[in-house]
Amino acid sequence: MKVASLCIRLRPGRGIQLADNPSFNRITGGPESLLAWLEVQVGLPQVDVHRAARVMQYAEALGSVSDACFARSFAADRWETASALLHRRDELLLCGWDGIRSDGCPSITRDLAEAEKVYSKSFPGEAERLAAVLEALDAGQRLPSHVLKLSDDVVAWPAAWQSVLERMSVEVASPVSPMATDGSSLRSASDVLRGQPTEPFDGDASLRVAKARSETVATEFVAAVLAEEAKTTSGKVARTVVLCEDDSLAVRLDASLQRRGVPTMGASLQTKAHPVLQVLPLALELCWDPVDPQSLLDLLTLPVIPFRRAIASRLARALSEEPGLGSASWQQAFDKICEESDEDLDSPGKTSLTLRDWFCADRSPADQPVSTTLMAGQCRKVAKWAHGRAAVIWNDDNRSDSDEQVAIALGEATRQATLLGDLIELSDATITQPQLGRLLDEVTDRGVQSRPCPVAEGGPTRVRSLAEIADPYDRLIWLGTTTADTAGSGWSVKQLEDFAAAGIELDDGTRQLRSLRSAEVSGLCLARESMLVVSMPASEEQRVHPLWLAIEQKILDYHEPQRWSPSAIEDLVENDDCDVLSPFVFRCGSVAPQAPQPQRPVWDIPASLLSDRETVSASELEDRLACPLKWTFRYQAGLRPSEIASLPNEFQLRGNLFHKILERVFGGDGALPDVDDAVRQVADAFDERLPLDAAPLAQPEKRVESQRLKAELVKATRLFVETLAAGGYTKVQIEVPIEGSAFGKEMRGWIDCVASAEDDREAVVDFKYAGRKKFNDMITEGRSVQLATYAHSRRKSGERYPAVAYLVLSDGKFFTPDGSPLAGVDQAQVLEGPSIERVWTNFSRAISDTEDWLTTDEAVPARPLQVTGEWPDGAETVLKAKLGKGETQSVCRYCEYKPFCGLEAVQ
Repeated sequence: MKVASLCIRLRPGRGIQLADNPSFNRITGGPESLLAWLEVQVGLPQVDVHRAARVMQYAEALGSVSDACFARSFAADRWETASALLHRRDELLLCGWDGIRSDGCPSITRDLAEAEKVYSKSFPGEAERLAAVLEALDAGQRLPSHVLKLSDDVVAWPAAWQSVLERMSVEVASPVSPMATDGSSLRSASDVLRGQPTEPFDGDASLRVAKARSETVATEFVAAVLAEEAKTTSGKVARTVVLCEDDSLAVRLDASLQRRGVPTMGASLQTKAHPVLQVLPLALELCWDPVDPQSLLDLLTLPVIPFRRAIASRLARALSEEPGLGSASWQQAFDKICEESDEDLDSPGKTSLTLRDWFCADRSPADQPVSTTLMAGQCRKVAKWAHGRAAVIWNDDNRSDSDEQVAIALGEATRQATLLGDLIELSDATITQPQLGRLLDEVTDRGVQSRPCPVAEGGPTRVRSLAEIADPYDRLIWLGTTTADTAGSGWSVKQLEDFAAAGIELDDGTRQLRSLRSAEVSGLCLARESMLVVSMPASEEQRVHPLWLAIEQKILDYHEPQRWSPSAIEDLVENDDCDVLSPFVFRCGSVAPQAPQPQRPVWDIPASLLSDRETVSASELEDRLACPLKWTFRYQAGLRPSEIASLPNEFQLRGNLFHKILERVFGGDGALPDVDDAVRQVADAFDERLPLDAAPLAQPEKRVESQRLKAELVKATRLFVETLAAGGYTKVQIEVPIEGSAFGKEMRGWIDCVASAEDDREAVVDFKYAGRKKFNDMITEGRSVQLATYAHSRRKSGERYPAVAYLVLSDGKFFTPDGSPLAGVDQAQVLEGPSIERVWTNFSRAISDTEDWLTTDEAVPARPLQVTGEWPDGAETVLKAKLGKGETQSVCRYCEYKPFCGLEAVQ
């Protein structure tokens, strides 16, 4: 039987075994690796216990201690205090504390001993697990043949570990001798780190140093070097170790390697941002009312969700129209989906039940605590879905690697949701959002491992620390020379002295640091041939690695009194110095950059590809004159924005909400209501519809703004009714369909408001949320073409055009031209401007006179990009000749095609 070889150091962390070295029955790493091996050998179960579960249980024990020295901290932040004290308690038990004794120890030990009396210990820590191993060995369990090679003296280990190590076959690991060639710079660097007397040295082919001014350059350079090695030297890449502490940087390097066809390292990172792990926090947001529509939209657009993608897309589109769970658009789409589900022959009503379970459950007011029963139930719901979905994937024999990655993430989501549900149930009857957020942060701290690129055969080996290296290798590439600070002791010097006097030897951080540095030195000494060090701009949160500082100082000493600085990769590329860092060489190539889309005022489009439309609308006619290119893209090419749903911005949201409320209040029998009655109905409708149709504005942090909006709408409503009544108008129609024709075509669209009097007078009112100056100028300059189109559609044959006006809701002001004034408007709001009939005449004439681009091979113009001298007569009715600073033409403001014409740079 092969003897197990255990190579263990005091410092926690994994050990990496290279592919060409035997690994059967060989374990490398820190205490956690040894403890896991021991538990397997003695038949003890290994349970994945999340620290959050232990903290929650320990907090209950701490809460029972009266007059504790930590009482004030515990009252201020129960979770953080319990977490810190649990860490101290575990450390004390490892170092020989029995959980009872407090004589001669710091006063906090007395309180921890009191908590220990009631602590249930359902979730074992390291000390409890070691005690279980000892108990099994005392009961007669025997360990298999093994050799435990310790990099650190047994006396440096905590007392609980020493009791276990006494039962094992321990050998002191032999110091690692440098494997680099004598006389090489790499050998000198190894000797420096080993504390050997070493003369200053310069970098030779065995030790190259370069610097990069950005992370992108660094990763691209290393990938280029490895790509050249893959071409020229068989197997060299597989015998290369890449040291990179930064997980995200290692993943970027893998992407560069994959792009070049070089075998990848399989770099991974623990991420909390995995889409599957977002279902739980977003599902919890559904428990508060009003539901945050952005969270709801985020849930519906996740790639893996508890509903069918087609259903989620329909709900997301409804939410983007009226952002609120329960809005008219949402309810219409929701009811339609449920109706279709009930008619499904394969699973009638199943989808309907699922949707109602997720979206029609009870909720708590947004600024109030929520029932723990409700919240725990939501967690169970997520856990059930994630577990079931993962089971389906694992049972699929044709699953891909990406499917397995999703299944692993679903397993983690199941664990997180289950644990959070358990922790919530241990809380009081209700839980606040901040309390829930703290629990959620603790439960989701681990995230899930993401490996965008696989571990490919023949690829380099990635390590986060030199201490992970246990086998000889050829080359080391040190990518990024900074490192995170090691954790120090949480005890004061006086407390450490008191514990030592009581026979409890706590590590002040020295032993752990010594173990780490010793293992790092050994890892570097295992390099046989060469090392490339690539430094990057210093980080504010990290410092230069002390091992590299020691090596660099010897190089600096060699170059004194001259100032030495490593070669900059950007300069090497610029000068085509590809071999300066040999044997780490790369190749340069020239690529002509492709220019971005230039601004093109005119476009050559054959007339045979264009055809006139059979109907017209106000917005279509305005686009037709203001920017024929936009008209072509939309109505001829049929280009539409992305299907990705998004919420309207706040400006659009306010306008849409005001329109919807006015439509509800004034959309009845058409009779103009009493002023006070109208104001009351509008105020009530605002309170009712705000959380449904405009939920982003109903969130607690928007309370002041929502009250201001309500006051604006009430003021505008009072002005609206009083003005129409003063003008003799007795009936009001909202969202009136357009009738009539223009240019020989049927007109389509909707008019915001048509008011009529008993003497057959009519008035067209267009509601606008804001833009006092804009609509003032449009009236006075004769550019109110939208009003003109509406007025033309209402004009009966041989009769006058109706009166027209803009009602700017946020300001509570009317703007009407003296040529077609709305009766009843305050004289101060009647502006000097042409009649709406003249505006229509000018507008329609300009359209008719400027359409050669539609019927001939004349270029299609993007008129906002042309100089004003190239505009045809009449274009000023839709375009402004002089724009203010930062101002754009109205036709361009919400245009989706600006990257096409070059007005907006492509990102």
